[in-house]
Amino acid sequence: MSLAGLQFIENITIGDSLAYWRRVIFNRIFGLLAIVCIPVYFTSIYLCIQANLYSMAVFDTIVYAILLFIIYDKNLTDRARFNIGCMLAFSIGLGFLFAIGPSGAGFFWLFIFPPLTCILLGKVASNYAQLINLVSLVLLGIAFHLNFHIWPKIEGYSSIIWAVVVINFIATNAIVTMSIAFLLGKLSHSLESTLTSRRATVIGLAKLAEYRDNETGAHLLRMQRYAAMLATQRYSEFDAPKELTVSFIEEITLSSVLHDIGKVGIADAILLKPGRLTPEEFEQIKAHPVIGASVLNSLTEYAPDCNFIKMGRDIAGGHHEKWDGNGYPKGVSGTDIPLAARIVALVDVYDALTSPRCYKKPFSHQDAVKLIIEGKGKHFDPKLVESFMVINHLFQQLSLASIEEDAINVNIA
Repeated sequence: MSLAGLQFIENITIGDSLAYWRRVIFNRIFGLLAIVCIPVYFTSIYLCIQANLYSMAVFDTIVYAILLFIIYDKNLTDRARFNIGCMLAFSIGLGFLFAIGPSGAGFFWLFIFPPLTCILLGKVASNYAQLINLVSLVLLGIAFHLNFHIWPKIEGYSSIIWAVVVINFIATNAIVTMSIAFLLGKLSHSLESTLTSRRATVIGLAKLAEYRDNETGAHLLRMQRYAAMLATQRYSEFDAPKELTVSFIEEITLSSVLHDIGKVGIADAILLKPGRLTPEEFEQIKAHPVIGASVLNSLTEYAPDCNFIKMGRDIAGGHHEKWDGNGYPKGVSGTDIPLAARIVALVDVYDALTSPRCYKKPFSHQDAVKLIIEGKGKHFDPKLVESFMVINHLFQQLSLASIEEDAINVNIA
């Protein structure tokens, strides 16, 4: 395996070590908020109309529409989603303070703005959030003091009281935000160590197969990228399976290298045979999915919550199954085949066709595409074939680049 290949494997996770948990936190907070705000939204609209606060009714409608947009629009990047979500909290807080004054929920929303920013976007962004809060509250206080902006009458409320409240608010908010930043730093370090251990485990297992098969190294690298590309394309489509998430893509990018781990149990005379296998030898090599699934399943007994091992088990045991049920080792069909295995089944065949072997020349990209189309609904998941067709040019680019790199390495050697 080349140095560049190892570097690619080290960088296969998407974003930093907190990316997954940031998505989970965002989805839970804003998903719950969208549900809870349904009665709140209609009540607020009713009260605003009764009080002739039509601008506030429009504001509430825009805010709720943006909330639904950032939750359900798949085209948004995590960064954009988190930025909009944080600024939404700020906008709600500022809107309440501007329209209702300090007696409303404005301070609550402004208080959660920096901690939420810290969790989703990091410490530096949270510092800017605190500065935005400070400037906004100071300007509101000045406007109140100079009678540029009149709040609903609050008995005994004055600019001095506002200043005291703002000072305490900013100080308390800074303490909470800095504490969260410190804890997130510790969590990030812990997660990075966990991810490093996970990558090392997968690479170690995959290398067991590489040492038995000289062609596996470059194949593993291509498989990772092919699997990631196909899963990402399928994820972007409106009818994507619910299980196909960003986390799923990260897992399959890593776990796809385990598809042939079962080859460690196949005799060298068969595995390293320079020509085509006899029917009897092929029957023996068909045992490698069972061996691979068994090995990885035994690991889940020690780590039952380890998703990448579970996915690796599904891939190893199911990547030779066929959509119509004529595959092996179990002969399952359709969606009974795990999604990860169906994805790897397609990209494994593409790579096998377009890569040179000691017993054959590589197929052209066009011929490989033709054979995959012929296998639609028979060998392959029809939806995955359609997704593959959308991005097949990317497969071609990677295949050609890999062949050229192999040729350069051979000449250097």
